[in-house]
Amino acid sequence: MTKKTSRIIATVMALGLIVFVVYAAEHPNASFPWGNSLTYTLYRIYIGAMVILFIAPFRNASE
Repeated sequence: MTKKTSRIIATVMALGLIVFVVYAAEHPNASFPWGNSLTYTLYRIYIGAMVILFIAPFRNASE
């Protein structure tokens, strides 16, 4: 994956996260049909993947 592609995907993910947070703040009565532990695990995986995509282009190819 190229640096540009990685950054574009991470930026789209970040924008999606912002849209989701704004929607969730506006609709506090909405929820997922599963427990909070699964929800928080999915949030962590999503944010972790986004951070990796932002950081990955800065690593040297020789490492």
